Amino acid sequence: MKSQQDTQNIDNELSSPYYAEVQRLATAYALGERRSSYTQSTINGARLLINAIVWFVISVIGLFFLIDAVRKITLSQTLADPPTLRSIGAIGVISLILILGCFLQGWRNLREYRYRHREQVHIFEDGFVFLQGRQQSHVLRWDDIESLMRGALDPKHPSHVISDTLSFITDKDVQLLLEPKVQQRSELCDTIERAYTDYRYPGMLELYRLGEDLEFGDLILNREEISHVRPNSDEEEQLPWDEVESIEVGETYTRVYSKEDHDHPWFEALTADVDNALILKELIPIIFQ
Repeated sequence: MKSQQDTQNIDNELSSPYYAEVQRLATAYALGERRSSYTQSTINGARLLINAIVWFVISVIGLFFLIDAVRKITLSQTLADPPTLRSIGAIGVISLILILGCFLQGWRNLREYRYRHREQVHIFEDGFVFLQGRQQSHVLRWDDIESLMRGALDPKHPSHVISDTLSFITDKDVQLLLEPKVQQRSELCDTIERAYTDYRYPGMLELYRLGEDLEFGDLILNREEISHVRPNSDEEEQLPWDEVESIEVGETYTRVYSKEDHDHPWFEALTADVDNALILKELIPIIFQ
């Protein structure tokens, strides 16, 4: 069962301060209907609310004492003494500035409390919206994405691949790394990868049948052969399909074995470094029979 903190029902999000922004972006980019939403509170909402109340109380108390002090001033005597008038005026201005500062700080904390769900990903029919607080927002349509790569090497454990990250390269060569702070990151990544694969798969299959090259990073497929770019070189190494023994797209590695050498892979790469690996995995049973 999905956690209320992580995945919120669409109807419950209508009151979210982000809802209008999400809908505006979705409409502007023609993303269609919303399918699912993931949100994560990354800051302490209770602390912000308490801070807002404290600052508001301080400003109210300060304003009360300032009004009380003004009421006790004898106006006729004060006007007759210019130095005293200037001193009282300066103290009054400083007091008002401090009170206003306390009020604004309380208002800022209250506003931050309303926007405490800072990480949000909303998935639509034709793309998704990724919000990082009020300052940053990313919108990607499926047809704007040239390649998707799932996962990355764990810097603390080089032999372990973290599978709950996504990186994209758009048709304008813009790179975007998606690392949302939600507990169900793996489910979120599965949803985005599946939706993108469902969109791209039919077109890539048709291109293959028309004899076009399909590029999956350094791995290139066409109807005659499979090839890859050699490491630290621009040269390609080809292997005809009738010499291919097997192709494996695993969670960690993608390997191609030739009939000539069953023990050592003809091609090997981290699946996280293979562009559109899920599309490749689903194309293999069709093109390699």
